[in-house]
Amino acid sequence: MALSGIRSFIEELRALGDVLSISTPLDPKYEISAVLSEIGKKEAPVILFEKVKGHRLPVVGNLLGTRKRLSLALGIDPEKLFEEFPKRMEERLPPALTRDASPKEVIRKGLDLKKLLPVLTHYAGDSGPYITSGFSSARDPETGVIGRGLHRMEVRGKNRLGISLLNPPLAEIYAKYKKKKQKMEIATVIGMDPLIFIASILKAPAGLDKLSIAGGIRGKAVPMVKAENVDIDIPAFAEIVIEGYIDPKGKEEDGVLGESSGYYMGFSKSPTIQVMAVTLRKDAIYHAIVPWSLEVDNLLYLVHGLDFVPKMKREIPSIREIRLIPGTFGAHAVISLDTENKGEIRRALSLALSFTNIKKVIAVNTDINIQDDQELEWAMATRFQADRDLIVMTNLRGQPIDPSSGDGFLTAKMGLDATKPRHVGFEKAGVPEEVKKRVATILNHLK
Repeated sequence: MALSGIRSFIEELRALGDVLSISTPLDPKYEISAVLSEIGKKEAPVILFEKVKGHRLPVVGNLLGTRKRLSLALGIDPEKLFEEFPKRMEERLPPALTRDASPKEVIRKGLDLKKLLPVLTHYAGDSGPYITSGFSSARDPETGVIGRGLHRMEVRGKNRLGISLLNPPLAEIYAKYKKKKQKMEIATVIGMDPLIFIASILKAPAGLDKLSIAGGIRGKAVPMVKAENVDIDIPAFAEIVIEGYIDPKGKEEDGVLGESSGYYMGFSKSPTIQVMAVTLRKDAIYHAIVPWSLEVDNLLYLVHGLDFVPKMKREIPSIREIRLIPGTFGAHAVISLDTENKGEIRRALSLALSFTNIKKVIAVNTDINIQDDQELEWAMATRFQADRDLIVMTNLRGQPIDPSSGDGFLTAKMGLDATKPRHVGFEKAGVPEEVKKRVATILNHLK
C-alpha cells in the first residue's frame, strides 16, 4: 500500500463499515472532545464530525482507536505485531521528493489560527486549545539532518503557537539554535498517512530521519515535498501545513493540558512559534486526538511494547503471552508463564519492573486468559497472598506523566505473583476442551 495520505485510510475504513459520520454541529471547545472522550473509553469506529461550529473544516477523530486499525495502518497482522514490527523497523528506506499537485490554499496574511483551524480545547482545566496531532520537523543547524517528532502545541494567539520541546531530536535541535542565538525554522503537518503519524512517536537513532523507518515498514519510500516558506522537506499529501520559526530570544510560557495520564500537566516553559503561513489542502480535514483515550493508549502500547515484549520473551523463555493493561498508558502489565519455578517467576517480575514505563506487573499461569479481567481478578483472589507473593521496589525511574512520582520521576513499583502456590489443589474448574469446541457455534449465535 502506498503512503498517500489520511483520506485513503479513512476511505478504506469506510468501506469496512468502520467510520461513523456525525452531522450535528458541535463546538471545538469541549463538545467534540466530550464525544471523543466518551467513545474513547472502549473500542469504537472512526468519528467524522462533518459540521464544526464556526469552522468550514470537518474534524476526524479516534482514527487509531482500536488495535486492529493500528495494525492495519502498519500493514501487519495484529497477532504478529511485536514479532514482525521490530524486523520491519530495521529496514531503512529514505523518503523521496515528489510532486503533490493537489489543489491547495496558502494563507499568509490576516492569519487567525483559532478561526482558521478547528483546534480542540479538550478539558475544562486546559490553558487553551491544543494541537495534539501535529508532526513537526526542523533542520539540525550543524548536521543538516531533519529531525521530526510529535509535540503538543498550544494556540497562544492569532499567529502564535507554543510547542513543548521535551524530547529528542527536536529538543536537542532547538538547544543548538538557542546556543547560536539563531531562529529555528519549523514546519508542522496535520492529517497525514497514519503510518507517518505512528513513525513520529518511534525512537530513532541519532541522525536518522524517522520517515526512513516509515518507508522501511511499508516497503515504499515516503513521498516528500518542499515546504512553501521554510527550507524543510515535509510529507506530501498533508491536509494542513503550518510553517514558522522560533526566535530563541522570544518569551517562553507555561501551558497546561489534560495528558494521557488523565491529569492536567504543565511542564517546563515552552518556546513560541511565530507562524508565517498555513497551507490547506482543498476540503481539508483536521485530525484530532484526545490525550486521555484508548487511542493514545494504543499508541503507547505500541511504543512501550516494542521495547518491553521482545526483551522479556528473549530473557524469560517460559513467557507465553504479555498484555499491557488498557487505560494505564503502558504502566501496568500481565505476563503468562509456562513454569512452576518460583525463582524464574520472581526473576520475570523483577526484570519487568526494571523497565521505565512498567509500574505494576502481575504473573499468572497459562490457564488464565490474560485478556479477561475477571479471570485476572480471580487469579489474584485465589492464588495470591500479599505477605508471600508481593514484590515492592522503591526509588526506580518512572514515567514523567505519572503525577505521583517524586523528584527525578522516581517511583515505587510492585510485582504480584498470582501463579498457583502448588500444583495440586489449584486445578481450574471447567468443561472438557472438546465440549467447548462443539458448543462454540451455539455460543456465537447467542452473542
